[in-house]
Amino acid sequence: MGAGSVPKLNSTHSNVNEDKKKAAHTTNLGDSSAAPMIAGKKGSGGGQTQNQHLAKCPFLASEGKKWPKPKIRKRVPLSTMRGTHVISKGTKDLLKDIGGGGRIRSMCTRFYAKAFKDSVLSKFMFETDDAKAHGKRLGDWIVEKMGGEGKPWTESGRYGLRQESHYNAWWSNKREPEKLGQRFKLDDCRIWMRLMFWAAREEGLAEHKPFWSWYCDFIRHFIRVYERTAPPYTQESADWSCKEGNLKEYVAGGRDMKEVIGFHVKKKEDPFQFFT
Repeated sequence: MGAGSVPKLNSTHSNVNEDKKKAAHTTNLGDSSAAPMIAGKKGSGGGQTQNQHLAKCPFLASEGKKWPKPKIRKRVPLSTMRGTHVISKGTKDLLKDIGGGGRIRSMCTRFYAKAFKDSVLSKFMFETDDAKAHGKRLGDWIVEKMGGEGKPWTESGRYGLRQESHYNAWWSNKREPEKLGQRFKLDDCRIWMRLMFWAAREEGLAEHKPFWSWYCDFIRHFIRVYERTAPPYTQESADWSCKEGNLKEYVAGGRDMKEVIGFHVKKKEDPFQFFT
């Protein structure tokens, strides 16, 4: 799934044609439907900067805010048609039930505040703007995928720019020379998912059971675009942040997921790899 950055493939980097306390706020495989792991802004030319913009979540007026009591109690299935994700009445209702698109954007801003500090993901970040801007871009994409609040991603002029953003991320000058140009790998995707679910948990969205279930399915569906071997690690990634020990170890260790970095599995041919 950044707004200047987001996941992808196998081996030690594969190919794709694919912080218990709320304090540390610290692409087109066919079309533009896949989650932008690195969400570039419109017209970005991949300008580089060594500054990591670790701004507080701008939406954290939501910090301490009491969200509406969930009305939806039943599971909302992920809706697809011939392998492609489609909007459903269930997802529109779900977005409204969690408090609307602003909450999704807050979650995404929390994610980027973490990603900018992560030892791996930070190297993919090529945009010069902050977590707020990155979070809005990715948030707009998710909101549009859920439906019910228009087409903020498309209307922003970013439709179709996912591939360009990811290309710039792969070639970010923050990356090790030997990794320049390498696409997102399994370890990149697992780190991305762990931080993304942690951000959602901080936002209180894990407490909304129907949303959490749907969101796990949503991430599992789209992460495949970046790395075909990543979907089986979705649940582990979602569960990782519910253990405070994991978070403490991660932060104390320099925000370096040593147990994940470099782990890859051999891929088999997947005839559905281009479906999103």
